[in-house]
Amino acid sequence: MEKELTLEEAKAQISALKKQTKYLAEKVDKLEKINQHYLEQLKLSKKKIFGASSEQIADGYEQLNLFNEAESERTPLLPEPKIEEVIVPSHKRRKKRSFDEKYGDLPIDEVVYDLIEEEKICEKCGSEMTLMKYEIRRELKIIPAQVKVVEHKKAVYVCKECDKNGIEANFKTAEATPALIGKSLVSPSLMAHIMHQKFCNAMPLYRQEQDLKRMGIQISRQTMANWVIAGSNLLKPLYEKMHEILLKESILHADETPLEVLCEPNRPAVTKSYMWLYRTGKHADTSIVLYDYREGRSGDYAKKFLTGFSGYLQCDGYSGYNKLENVKRVGCWAHVRRKFLEALESQADKTDFSTVAGQGFLYIEKLFSLEHTDPKKPLEFNKLSLEDISEIREKQSKKLLSEFFSWAESEYEKTLPQSLAGKALGYAINQKSTLITFLKNPKLELTNNRAERSIKPFVIGRKNWLFCNTPGGANSSAIVYSIIETAKENNLKPYDYLVWLFEKILSDNHVETLLPWSEDLPRNLKLKTV
Repeated sequence: MEKELTLEEAKAQISALKKQTKYLAEKVDKLEKINQHYLEQLKLSKKKIFGASSEQIADGYEQLNLFNEAESERTPLLPEPKIEEVIVPSHKRRKKRSFDEKYGDLPIDEVVYDLIEEEKICEKCGSEMTLMKYEIRRELKIIPAQVKVVEHKKAVYVCKECDKNGIEANFKTAEATPALIGKSLVSPSLMAHIMHQKFCNAMPLYRQEQDLKRMGIQISRQTMANWVIAGSNLLKPLYEKMHEILLKESILHADETPLEVLCEPNRPAVTKSYMWLYRTGKHADTSIVLYDYREGRSGDYAKKFLTGFSGYLQCDGYSGYNKLENVKRVGCWAHVRRKFLEALESQADKTDFSTVAGQGFLYIEKLFSLEHTDPKKPLEFNKLSLEDISEIREKQSKKLLSEFFSWAESEYEKTLPQSLAGKALGYAINQKSTLITFLKNPKLELTNNRAERSIKPFVIGRKNWLFCNTPGGANSSAIVYSIIETAKENNLKPYDYLVWLFEKILSDNHVETLLPWSEDLPRNLKLKTV
């Protein structure tokens, strides 16, 4: 027979059971959060491997331009129910461009179809018929690349009389354009072709070697690699001049991406090197894009490259940029948005905006919508003047940011830090000082997308040629990419510009006249814009 518990013993046992129950409940809750964290990581990994790379969401995105002043006072921020009636905003249809506007600069070959003389006699009356008009059909014709040998012959004259009279022979040689590389077959057009194929079209040298071989040209990839390095050395003064001008700007963007260089001294082949990118902002007088190869990701590399620069630097949350002196860091709201979007897409219901991920995403979308008259048309942002942007930020953006960070700090205390939503909140809170910097200057942008777009050509190229063999090759890649991407930013035809550069660079000592924005550039180097 069990011994009966006293009242005090029963109370003590109940208290112990309550503590155990509470402990187990907390443990279950913690394990559920950890389990949810791993499920989020699994979904995120699957999306990165198999999902679309676009950051736009299909459902719910239409709600983002429905915010108004009344809605901003609501908590939590919930999306409006869908409205059945679709109202199409009025817009001016863009005028269709004519053939001459699109292709007027191209040369024209005419193929004329005419009647023979006997057919020009009228069958009804026997009179000679008169030409009334031509019915014209146009088509575009592609002429594949042709390879020719160009012989540069310099006439050499000698004085025969001096030779007869025993006087030292007198020779005169005609002037000629210097060789691009001494004792080499490479011409300006061939050098430009190789660079354009690799750095513009992402075609590795081994594939170019095969392509030339099919055209009957035997040039090894090693030879082409040596030519590219030698050509980049010719372009280096131009690169250095652009670097000098870049440092005088007040707003710059920066980013960096890994690069594998096999034969770096005293370093294993698998060690990560980095290609750094620096470029001018939206409101700069000249558009400049510069790449810089370095052996690592230390902020000292950025500090060295930007020596002499003082102003705003827009970049991601990497702490290495904190080493720069006399520089005000500007954060990127696209990075914050991306983290909340990843958390939102890992949910069971991706359209549930009542969650922490959904609320954070909507806050950031409203921040963007304040400066976009239509969230689906980012180019509308360009119609706002600097005065308009300054007023919007002072009267609306500042208040919205205050609400967002107050909300983020309160939610972070209740959210598992290792969850995707917790990481998004933590990132935003940690980067607060840089994320609000854009309020100080209307010329500053909300995102660092400008730098990410500029580094993308290098990333695409890296997927094809995978690595650089030597530091010299990596440095030459940085220089050539800089020249090509800056040419693109200044609306030039990269191949034509490179040909012109290599034809001029040995004889023109004035680097300023060769810059992509120089007024001395021939007009045919520019892309036609309508």
